[in-house]
Amino acid sequence: MSRFVIISLALMVFINSSSIPKTAATPPASYQNYKTFVKTACNSTTYPTMCFKLLSPYCSTIKSDPIKLCTTYLSLNVKAATKATSVVSNLLKKAKAASSPEVPTLKDCVDEMKDTVDELKQAMAEMKNLKGGGISKEEHLKNVNTWVSSALTDEGTCTDGFEEGKVNVETKKKVKKAVTDLSRITSNTLALITNYLRY
Repeated sequence: MSRFVIISLALMVFINSSSIPKTAATPPASYQNYKTFVKTACNSTTYPTMCFKLLSPYCSTIKSDPIKLCTTYLSLNVKAATKATSVVSNLLKKAKAASSPEVPTLKDCVDEMKDTVDELKQAMAEMKNLKGGGISKEEHLKNVNTWVSSALTDEGTCTDGFEEGKVNVETKKKVKKAVTDLSRITSNTLALITNYLRY
């Protein structure tokens, strides 16, 4: 290959690379403000690191809107509750197949977890009515608090059952991991609603 061709190819590569648009080195100021809002909100919760990890991908959607903040986190809470319920349900199926003595304890836990999912969904439904304002807003917000608090109670009831029932150590470990992680998310939901939504 001639020196002229090599130089020509090198020049073309340089021109093409220099014409590629450069991405911004830092995010826009508005995004930084939204990120700060979310981080500040998470700092008011019991588990701030977990809170921010879950919410950080949604900063641009949440912006500085307290209702969007709480609705987004509550939505993630529902997904986490559904996932945790699935974990316990699968353990129950295995226990039934093995005719294990831990079946009753697991069944009670699954029932509590299903209630948790329903309660968090009820809270989501109430959140949709908050923008109306007035007296109805106060009632809807009280209902949101009630549903989320009930969900947190049911999660605790599930894990309490494993302290008394006959349960395999490995099963207990898996359930406590799934439900404890969920309880922390639910606790954060309650904190965000309490601190960022006013009656």
